[in-house]
Amino acid sequence: MLVRLFKKASWYAPIILISLAAFLWFDLFFKPPDLDFSDCSAPLFNLLGGYWSRFPLGASIFALILLLIQAFYINYVATSNAFTERYSALPGLIYILLMSSSPSMISLNPILLANLFLIPAMNKLIDVYEEESIAKELFNSGFLIGLASLFYYPAMILFLALIASVFVYYIVNSRRIFAALLGLITPFAFIMTYFFLRDELLLWYSDMAIVIKPFLILELETTLYQKIFIGGLALFSILAFSHLQLVYKAAKPIRTRKRITLLFLFFLISVSSYLFSLNFAELHYGLLNITLSIALAVYFYDMRYRKLTEILFTVLMILVLTGRFAGYFLNG
Repeated sequence: MLVRLFKKASWYAPIILISLAAFLWFDLFFKPPDLDFSDCSAPLFNLLGGYWSRFPLGASIFALILLLIQAFYINYVATSNAFTERYSALPGLIYILLMSSSPSMISLNPILLANLFLIPAMNKLIDVYEEESIAKELFNSGFLIGLASLFYYPAMILFLALIASVFVYYIVNSRRIFAALLGLITPFAFIMTYFFLRDELLLWYSDMAIVIKPFLILELETTLYQKIFIGGLALFSILAFSHLQLVYKAAKPIRTRKRITLLFLFFLISVSSYLFSLNFAELHYGLLNITLSIALAVYFYDMRYRKLTEILFTVLMILVLTGRFAGYFLNG
């Protein structure tokens, strides 16, 4: 039923999206958690966290607003780049569900803040071929990824998706790659200058080096539900991207095929960033949700068998809602 309601968004779609997000986040308004931002040393997150830690309720409202902004932006990315044939709110619906699938996600966290910049960065990468000034757009994309990285360091690896875009669209030259790299390092240049003037540059570098520690994810202890959720999410990811690559892509024009290829590469690079997730490994899948929500929306949108579509979407909802509400009590 929800799939049919959101396939073609009407006036009620934003109301339902806002209501759904409020339902999934409702407990924060009655008992906002005491926020601890000490696990993340990313400077912009620390700066923002230092302010919002004094206002737990305000932080919860701010986080919910960020989630809704991103959900509506995901809808725009999916429709403006022809992933769905007409305006659809299905990508935003799935994004809200995935970003609310565990109690630890329901808060102001670095992944939520990083996605605020990664979504427009991905949109620019997908659409960069149509821009007149490609070098400028690559710089802007690199700059957005740099900003996201200063909220959550592992987001930096998504710069590889930017480099991939120039090869996918056959727009490779040294000037454009340099522009992309310059965009990435510009936010870091400002931060490095700030810490240098405070004589804390080496301390900041040391903190950043500790956060980006490969392979620690392999030591993560997971509960029974987390294992089920990871397996379910992996299965839905395989279904969605297999459909995109093997079925949906074949009937599309060349430009849309390249966009689908880039979406898939963005997802694969997001998966590889798990090697650097460290203290936020349980939340890190939020980076994958940007592309996965679009891929799943296309999958559900394009399925011909209505009953099977509703069954699979119901399974996804059960998986998410179980983690959201029963995750407090499940043990490994």
